[in-house]
This record gives sequence, structure tokens and C-alpha cells, in this order.
Amino acid sequence: MKSLDNYLSRIGLLSSSQELKGNIDRATLALVMEGQSRSIAFENFDVVMNKTISMTQYDVEKKLVDDLRGGYCWEQNTLLQMALEEMGYAVTPLMCRVRWGKPDDSKEPNMAFTHFALKVTTGSGSSFLVDVGFAGTNSMEPIGIDIGQVPQELPEGRFRVAPSKHKDFYILELFAKSEWRPLYEWRDEKAPLVDQECSNWFSCTYPKARFTTQLFTCRIIGDERHHILNDEYVIRKGHGMEKQITMERITDKSRLLYLINTVFGVKLVTTDGIDRFLPS
Repeated sequence: MKSLDNYLSRIGLLSSSQELKGNIDRATLALVMEGQSRSIAFENFDVVMNKTISMTQYDVEKKLVDDLRGGYCWEQNTLLQMALEEMGYAVTPLMCRVRWGKPDDSKEPNMAFTHFALKVTTGSGSSFLVDVGFAGTNSMEPIGIDIGQVPQELPEGRFRVAPSKHKDFYILELFAKSEWRPLYEWRDEKAPLVDQECSNWFSCTYPKARFTTQLFTCRIIGDERHHILNDEYVIRKGHGMEKQITMERITDKSRLLYLINTVFGVKLVTTDGIDRFLPS
């Protein structure tokens, strides 16, 4: 990483940098995850504007830290991996198949490896699933992955890690609407960089991929999750049966750019095509 201090400043933790750098524990990991989740928006604006996404460390750090942009999972978790390794954590990149909202895959997998998460081991040897790139349904805190299927009460809800129906895979589940619902699955093995790059390329270029067919951005502000999906701006407070939702339809480019800049904190230099998912 070019500058850990610049990264910590970007996520609001520079004043605590000396303390953070000496503690390779869960508490510090949670602080860094929360800082990035609140400061760096999830967004696919470059893909919307028909640009490809680079996963080189230099490009990711420049875009998300120096240029005050956000990014999607391949960028978000690449940046987090760089920072955590600089701080002394052991980090294993994981390729994941998304299961949230997808058709049944009992016979065989029906989704490619389009998500990217991290397995992070602390100085004490405890391992956690760490992910700041799953947008609306991820945990802002580390999820223990070496404690069996014990439910874990976290700020965004109740999570657990369980064996998947697919051999040698594990699955992250969220308790929602009175049942355990799958988010994504992975194998406990290091994802080679070449595989990460191929899946990232698919995600930002394949005509039917999720992020080539919609605009999406998300950011956590206070106890609210804000997101824009195409022309729909949503604020969600709380989760489960207690959640409160407000919604706004975005009808023009100027309103979209205002929200991108002021709510999501993203500084766009060019905006050609950013409004292509608004009503014509």
C-alpha cells in the first residue's frame, strides 16, 4: 500500500493510527471495517459509464483513497486487504458465489464466482469472514468462521456460517423473515489473483452481469443504509420487522449527481452516461 496513513485518514481513523497499527485483533479489525463502510461508498458508476475496472493495487488505492471515489466488491475488498496486510493481519482472498435472491441450486451451482470477500486471521489466531463489498446486506463487523454454526448477533442482524449443500463450500446466512437465508458461499482456499481478475472482468463487461445492467450505490450513514438502484433512492433505518423505509424517485440527472456527491460522497470527474438508467 502506498500510504496506510492516507487510507486511515480517508476512513476517519488517522488520529488513532499509532494505536491501530499495533493491535492485530478483532476490535481493531471491526473499527477499520466500520470506517471503510461509512466513508467509502459501494458504487458501480464507472461500469455504468462503460468503463472497465482495474484491480491493480495502485489503481484501486488511487481511485478509492486519492480520488474520493467508491467501488464495488472487487475494489472495496482489494483495498481492505491491502490495508489489513500493511497492519500485520494474515489475509486470504476468497472467491464467492452469490446466493441472495437467486434460484435454487441444489442440482448444481447456477452462479459464477462474482463476489469477493476476505478471510482474516488476527494475532491470536482467530479467523473471521470480512466483507465491506456486499452492499445492502453485509455485516459491518467481522463474522467468526471458526465457531461452528453458532448464530452471531451483529449490528446489521443475526448471521451464521454453515456448511453449504455443495461439497467443501461454506455459506454465510442471514436470519430474515423468520428463516435463515443464504447470502453467498465460498471454499476455504486462497483465490489466485488471475482468477480474481477474470471474475472482475466478467462483472464489469458481461452484458447480462448485475453491474452492467443497473446503477447501484450504497453507504452507511449513522444508523441508516442509503442506496440508489437505477432511479430509486431508498433510506432504510433498522432491519427486520423494525425497519423503516423512505423512498424517492429520481427523475433527472442533476438530482442524481447531487445525491451521488452529497449523500454518497463520491466525486465524479466525468458524468457522461451516468443517467442511462433514469426514465427517458
